[in-house]
Amino acid sequence: MAAAAALAVSLPASAIESTAYTYTLAIDWNGYIRTQDGYLPGGTYLSDIGLSAPEDLYYRDGALYIADSGNARIVRYELETGELDYFGEELLDTPTGIAVTEDGRMFVADYGASELVILSPSGNLQQRIGRPEEVIYGSSPYKPKRVDVDSFGNIFALSEGTYEGILQFNADGTFNGFFGANKTGALSFTEWFQDTFYTDEQKDKLFFHTPPNIVSLDVDSSNLVYSVTQQDADQAIKKLNLAGVNVFSGTGEIWGEDNYVDVAVSPWGEIFAVTSTGSIEEFDNEGNLLLLFGGRAASSDRNGLTAVVSAIEVDDAYNLYILDKERGLIQTFYPTSYANLIHQANLDYNAGEYEKSLEGWTEILRMNPTAEMAHFGYANAMFQLGEYETAAEHYKTIYQGSRYSDCYWKLRSLWLSENMAAILIGIFCIAVVFLVLWLVRRRVDYLAPVTAGWRRVKGRHRLVRDLLVDPFYMMRHPIDCYYDLKHGLRGSVLGASILYVLAFIVCLFSMGFTSFIFGGGLNYWQDPAIVALTIIAPVLLFVLGSYLISSINDGEGSLKNAYVACGYMFAPYIVFTPILTILSHVMTNSEAFIYSFCNLLILGYTLVLLYLAVKETHSYTPWKTVGNLLLTIAFIIIAVLALIILYILWNELVDFLSEVFEEVRYRAFS
Repeated sequence: MAAAAALAVSLPASAIESTAYTYTLAIDWNGYIRTQDGYLPGGTYLSDIGLSAPEDLYYRDGALYIADSGNARIVRYELETGELDYFGEELLDTPTGIAVTEDGRMFVADYGASELVILSPSGNLQQRIGRPEEVIYGSSPYKPKRVDVDSFGNIFALSEGTYEGILQFNADGTFNGFFGANKTGALSFTEWFQDTFYTDEQKDKLFFHTPPNIVSLDVDSSNLVYSVTQQDADQAIKKLNLAGVNVFSGTGEIWGEDNYVDVAVSPWGEIFAVTSTGSIEEFDNEGNLLLLFGGRAASSDRNGLTAVVSAIEVDDAYNLYILDKERGLIQTFYPTSYANLIHQANLDYNAGEYEKSLEGWTEILRMNPTAEMAHFGYANAMFQLGEYETAAEHYKTIYQGSRYSDCYWKLRSLWLSENMAAILIGIFCIAVVFLVLWLVRRRVDYLAPVTAGWRRVKGRHRLVRDLLVDPFYMMRHPIDCYYDLKHGLRGSVLGASILYVLAFIVCLFSMGFTSFIFGGGLNYWQDPAIVALTIIAPVLLFVLGSYLISSINDGEGSLKNAYVACGYMFAPYIVFTPILTILSHVMTNSEAFIYSFCNLLILGYTLVLLYLAVKETHSYTPWKTVGNLLLTIAFIIIAVLALIILYILWNELVDFLSEVFEEVRYRAFS
């Protein structure tokens, strides 16, 4: 009820026209789409008090606190009365971070003094926290940039150049260790080369390979810590629990930018992030993008657009405050009825009032039928109301595979509970039928005519044997089968060609009809031309390359032998992949290990057959076979690069001839 009241007292947002459009993510991975205005600019604050390069902003109980770095002070601005107060003018050097507790104490990150400074509500000095002397701090630099405090009095700070993570202090200022460190990214080729081959003296002259630095943080009402990291869009915002574990890792990385400078969290969990260029993005409490708006004033100052942003804050009514460092002022934004509709739908959902939430999301979906967040919210409400089929359809629309799997698991469980008796009876009846047939066959071989007919067909039609017998023989006795293929006792060029075509069809079938849960059915993978270029072309290049290399490396097999052997290599893929594709439709994420393991077995056995195809066809030793495979891979890479270069040159030639023709035609007829 308090949340609804906060929304109700939100200041009217229709007084000022929006100067930037509002966007959200579209379905089908089609980028952003425009929506109704979510926030409108509501004017500016403090443009006339001479703020100098302000770095941080904090909202507490109807007041804004600004770290006025250039003036070495903290400014408090009462939103209701417009009253101004100044603190720390004789105590601070270069304050770059500010946090305020419920009792009014101000925690300041003083970058210039290399200290955390605690001021009383009246601005008197209470404590200075200098560089930690504990052994666990090591030799890291200590230049505090940002600070925040949780409800227990624990202090979290960021220090420039400290890559071990967020600094955590107890309420008394005792250093308690590092928190939520970023991981070091993978080494580039240059860094790997330097690390492998450089001497220790050379390495000492190089920069260390360090993880990206955290640039900002925020502590919400539940004492969860949000960190902001630049350079990596997928890991830009992290939601850290008390153990320092990123909560978003379990639901997928947040969809973000790589140049956020600050983050703010509403009392109900919505996350607001801002870039240095003034782009503002709102996420729900699970990290799903809701709205994107704002931007930079390119040529002139306009209300609602910013120059260089350094901080963002949000109050209890979802009013936003953006600190413009370059212009020395605070830009405000107020939520519209559309944004409040989204907020109320989320609030109802989090409160367990799913029917009310569904009403809100239904209206949002009606207004924006191609918005990802509308389908996501609608599906979440439907899932909680037990409408799993409808929820699954909407999750599939926005490619939410794990949640689609949850719906399918529910539907499967319901179906099994309703039909378990019939299933058990059916299994029992089938078992009885097979038992009776087995007992009858012990007395009368009723399959003898069928067996004899099959033998006659195999004997008269070579292609039948090539396609329906030899592939299964290959899977059971690969070495013997490759010997027979090499000497013409089994298989044929026509049979191998048909197997290549079947492998192509099976590949299309698998990509198009595998369950959505396991990544199937994605439209952009169903183009046969793409599959041909990425699957069939490399196989044919492999056949040609392997033969050419073997011809100059004492190989015994001919091009025909290599072509036929590689065709029959696809036998397990052709036989088992369609079965696994069908079975994927009765599996959920709970059985993902089984699906992945079966896929691995099929791929692994196919690669084993590839190895044996080269070895047995050319009578190579194991090491010589490996050498042939590596050289063949190199041949494929070179051939692909050559084809790309020829394609580019051909396009250039065509363009040149076209231009010459146009020039001649112009001169001839002008």
